[in-house]
Amino acid sequence: MNKTKKESAGPRQSKREQLRAERRRRSFIWNAIVLGGLAALVIAVVAYMVANARPGPLPGEQVIPNEGAGHVDDGTPITFQHYPPSSGTHFQSAAAWGVYTEPIPEGTFVHNLEHGGVVFLYTCPETCPELEQQFKDLYDSAPPDSTFNERKILVTPYEAEKMPAPVVALAWGYELDLEAFDADLLLRWYRRFVNRGPELVR
Repeated sequence: MNKTKKESAGPRQSKREQLRAERRRRSFIWNAIVLGGLAALVIAVVAYMVANARPGPLPGEQVIPNEGAGHVDDGTPITFQHYPPSSGTHFQSAAAWGVYTEPIPEGTFVHNLEHGGVVFLYTCPETCPELEQQFKDLYDSAPPDSTFNERKILVTPYEAEKMPAPVVALAWGYELDLEAFDADLLLRWYRRFVNRGPELVR
């Protein structure tokens, strides 16, 4: 009689152990899925932060004294204390972002700087289609800003006698002089200063 009870208890105990083992296996799988999802989320957040981090000060970066931010009618003669200007009285109208092969007036591109864009100036002895194409490629590769989804870059030729170097990068109150086109450095300049002007405007 006792022997029969022991034999009948054995299969029930074995089944309970199998159920416990199955529950443990399922719990382990779900824990692995949850932890894996959290790890993937953390990696994605870190990657996003790294990709959108502003670079710190760049080698050769100059701080230019602020000349104010007054507005005058388009075409009004303007004199700046520093050339090329990175702040100061400027025209009522800003230019559309992009690459220009004809000069944009100082009073116009300073307004673009006020809106938190960057301006790249260049000078050529005569014509420079290769350099202009490099700027076009740079503009196309630049990431849109996170606020307006715009590439807030304006590229324009500029008077050689006012240029301290063949290529000059401007932001509101900042200047970087380059002896040659440098796509990586110019993109870093853009990421550093985009939307850092006095006005957060498209």
